[in-house]
Amino acid sequence: MNNGIKQIKSGIYNKGEINFDDILQSIKSNPNIKESGAILSFTGIVRNVSNEGKLVKSLKIDAYDNLANKTINEISNEIKKKFGIIDLKIIHLKGDFEISEDLVYVIVASAHREEGFDALREAVEKYKKELSIWKREDYINGSSKWVY
Repeated sequence: MNNGIKQIKSGIYNKGEINFDDILQSIKSNPNIKESGAILSFTGIVRNVSNEGKLVKSLKIDAYDNLANKTINEISNEIKKKFGIIDLKIIHLKGDFEISEDLVYVIVASAHREEGFDALREAVEKYKKELSIWKREDYINGSSKWVY
């Protein structure tokens, strides 16, 4: 059922290397997609205000790829074991980002929407807590700060 569609693994990718449509097509090419009744997604984007309330101009994301991929795969594999989850992809981008650009994609295929929503929320909350990435916030006032 692949039909030449690029198979995408959960992980950390350089900005521009992958996009939402590629991930969605990879999910839909899963041989078990016929068991799915829902595909749900989350897209995290760059906002213009930091957690401390400073105005953000841009963002730089970096990661130790091996560690980031290990963590993302552990989260993905754990959630995919749950009842009704057909497939799950967690993609975190790294590079230089402007306000409103995509940073993260989480896409879940599930038998029913309820377990899909639960899996989507769990995946987002876990990667936010467990993923080791470095984020440099560049502020409008010319200063910047690395946040871990």
